[in-house]
Amino acid sequence: MFANLGVDPAQSAVYELLLRGGTSSAAELAMAGSERDPRRLAEVLLELESRGLVRRVAGATPRWCAVAPDLAVELLIADRENEHRRARAETARLMELYRQSGNGCPDDDSIVEVVKGADAALSQWRALLLSARDEVRVLDKPPYLSHSEEFIGLENDSSERDVCWRVVYERSSFELPGRLAEVLSLVAGGEKARVTPDLPFKLGLVDRRGAVLPVVGATGIDSVLVIRPSPLLDVLHSTFDLYWDRSIPFTGAAAAEPEPEVDPQLLALLAAGLTDESIARQLGMAPRTAQRRVRQLMDRCGAQTRFQAGVQAIRHGWL
Repeated sequence: MFANLGVDPAQSAVYELLLRGGTSSAAELAMAGSERDPRRLAEVLLELESRGLVRRVAGATPRWCAVAPDLAVELLIADRENEHRRARAETARLMELYRQSGNGCPDDDSIVEVVKGADAALSQWRALLLSARDEVRVLDKPPYLSHSEEFIGLENDSSERDVCWRVVYERSSFELPGRLAEVLSLVAGGEKARVTPDLPFKLGLVDRRGAVLPVVGATGIDSVLVIRPSPLLDVLHSTFDLYWDRSIPFTGAAAAEPEPEVDPQLLALLAAGLTDESIARQLGMAPRTAQRRVRQLMDRCGAQTRFQAGVQAIRHGWL
């Protein structure tokens, strides 16, 4: 009970006993619960009282009662929010220590920090995602630092906290085995996705507080640039907006029910701009079969090009 708000099991047990049994003395609580040590029980009651979860009842013998759960949880949340505010207020002092230690980038006053090594880069992106409060914006293209299962989980967790995800995918990312299924799953979970033929670089933006810009070397991503609030961060947000506005929406699921002869998955791949060979690999069919089905779908949409097919699909509400 309230474990995610810092209430330990012993405190939860005593609080629940008071909820069930009503006003009780320490002796009665000791007989009814698992905590029989009078000294430890007294400490637990004082801890609960200090957090506003229980209160003493006037009388010759000290007795205790539980504060109503709806009020108790609000008190706990307020206490946790106060801790967060104090932590943020302390950040300025800690950042000054960080700069003085030489761990930062003194030449640019820590606007940009270079994080070297794949493991350190992954850790930095993970920390930013865990701190997301409002929105994550991503320009997504190969190569990737690691398997994506963990970061799919982080995206799903942040979406449950009402963090909005907007991702622009480079078309080539859909050609990787299993990537299309992952994106469709994320879109089904609430991600807003778009597709474009080419992206200039990979980019992750978290709220207005920071960005991660991977540096791709000869062997893949070997470091990332961490950009803090600055004019440079504003430029990166503007770059994302530019590519978002120019890209094709990719919903994965139909807004309107496609006609029976229209395959939604084939249509999504076609709108993403994949070649017939890539579509064949994704759908597990022969290239000539994929080519024939693509031609039939384009004819059905009245499109002369793949792009036109995507536009027609969006107009019909199929994407």
